[in-house]
Amino acid sequence: QEQPTVGDFMTSPVLSVRPDMTEQQVEDLFTRYDVRALPVVDENNNVLGLVTYKEVAAAKQRMWNKEQQRLRQAARENVNGDGGNSSVSNQRQKDVQDELQSETAKKKAEERRKRGTTVKAWMKQHVKTVEASRTMAEVEAILLANDVGCIPVVKDGTMQLVGMVTRTDLLRQHRYYQSLHYHNKGMSDSIAARKPIIELRRKLKRFDLEE
Repeated sequence: QEQPTVGDFMTSPVLSVRPDMTEQQVEDLFTRYDVRALPVVDENNNVLGLVTYKEVAAAKQRMWNKEQQRLRQAARENVNGDGGNSSVSNQRQKDVQDELQSETAKKKAEERRKRGTTVKAWMKQHVKTVEASRTMAEVEAILLANDVGCIPVVKDGTMQLVGMVTRTDLLRQHRYYQSLHYHNKGMSDSIAARKPIIELRRKLKRFDLEE
């Protein structure tokens, strides 16, 4: 029996990010479009990697740990400075205090915290991709073998991004989600088509019952 190809049911067009985008920018995209994974592409739309919400959370945690370590180090230096009686120790203490209290240093630290690290520092590299001409059975086997929830789809013979295929896309093809409606050729909603549903979901959240 002839099977549909990945290009027939993939999610397309698909949102992507650039490697020089910051952690905050990527998190904003996740929140705004209600997605949990985004492919990373270069200026030629070639796939470089993948970022998920887990990578963003991990990057934020590392940034917080680094800031806490810096504060602990500064506190230790202050304590050591108080215990010294020499003019060298006093001068060192004064230098540390001046640096910590410097308005410029505070502004730079705050800017670094808000900006965060760039995507290329923590994205998943060497991710598996599939060509749009692969069959549904083939991509299903790849998803199961690699234990991933989504795979970027590329144009045949290239690394140019054309869409994304997820476990949900495969379930749709198996007719497990018969109640869902699709408007485009690929039998999956684009980002633009999902926008009204996302907005409705946000409005209804205020009626959720607390457990």
